[in-house]
Amino acid sequence: MAIAFAASAQKIVTFGHTASVGHSWLSNGENFAPGYDSKDMHVSYGFGMRMVASVHPNWGISSDIKFSSEGGSFGRDESDARRVFRANYLRHALQGVYFFGERGNRVRPKISAGPSVAIYAGRKPKLKDGGTESMPDVSSKMIFKTWDFGLTGAAGVNIRLKETVWLSAEGAYYHGLTNVNDLTSQKMHNRGLSFNLGLLMSPDYEKMKMHMNKHRSKD
Repeated sequence: MAIAFAASAQKIVTFGHTASVGHSWLSNGENFAPGYDSKDMHVSYGFGMRMVASVHPNWGISSDIKFSSEGGSFGRDESDARRVFRANYLRHALQGVYFFGERGNRVRPKISAGPSVAIYAGRKPKLKDGGTESMPDVSSKMIFKTWDFGLTGAAGVNIRLKETVWLSAEGAYYHGLTNVNDLTSQKMHNRGLSFNLGLLMSPDYEKMKMHMNKHRSKD
């Protein structure tokens, strides 16, 4: 996940857009799909909004709301057939952030961690074999539970592009704690690795204050 921090004591809030791409999988998913015991690459992606509040020169709190496409894919060693279980979520992550260096530095490494909760937003599972795609009599709502909860950890860097604009880049790992399998007794948990980019801005409080004082002086 991307996080930005303000460059001065007055600039204590940043907000903007984030996007991510990575690889996700389902723990024990190979047991859920008998005969498909090989975890394949499953591209995950997401995009959304972020707001970060500075509570200390080295500490912040990040709140993310995003659309996230996750799940897992499983294949066979001697076949091109693949079972693809894609799950879309609306996810909210709340993280504590520690920033290295000093406020005002152009480059600030960071680490973060915190809980993440998501509500299932659908997507149809597929069986891919020889160019055909099907999975008869199986609805995505039959497979995945409505809610998911887990923990996210991340490490990255913020780079100040302008006085009030930050580019954030980081690698993140998500570890689901709740069982997402609603079809069988086999427990499955979401897992994921991602690379995140964000472009966040901080309001220029000095200009806002001058603008307000200017209007007050006219009254």
